[in-house]
Amino acid sequence: MKNRLYAVQSDPATHLYRHKLNRYAKPADPKYPIVATTFRLTEHYLSGAMSRHNSWLSELQPEMFIEMSPLLAEEKGIANGDWITVWSARAAIEARALVTPRIQPLRLDGRIVHQIGIPFHWGYAGQVVGAVANDLTSLLTDPNVSMHEAKAFTCNLRRGRHARVTRPPRPNAPEPWPEHQPMP
Repeated sequence: MKNRLYAVQSDPATHLYRHKLNRYAKPADPKYPIVATTFRLTEHYLSGAMSRHNSWLSELQPEMFIEMSPLLAEEKGIANGDWITVWSARAAIEARALVTPRIQPLRLDGRIVHQIGIPFHWGYAGQVVGAVANDLTSLLTDPNVSMHEAKAFTCNLRRGRHARVTRPPRPNAPEPWPEHQPMP
């Protein structure tokens, strides 16, 4: 889908690391119809690495979640609090669903485009642990300071837990994420 706000369709200054393990979806790829954006939580005012080790902050936001609109939840058969799996061209993660009217679908070119919000504070270590939001994003950086710039991307999701993958997918293999069955 073309960006109708700007003539330039992507940031020409952003550096994308071209590597077989740094996959990303092409624009308007139907396998990834949902727009995702990562964000910071007020309760975890520090970076995830700092917040996860602070018991008071961890108590305020104890579990990884992904926000979505009631319309998207209904379309996917997801209830508030359900486990969901979200995948991009690069990886898949699992989290709890937070169904909220704060996230609304967009109407672009006469069609509905769903969006989700993913907080970036969780990781594999700390008093509370959870999926790493940035696993889903491709590695691309600001050319001045090499700061990670992939804060919006396309993805897909389904109800259920993510089947554990014991080895990374082959770079040219078909997308493995949708076929995985929920864990018992």
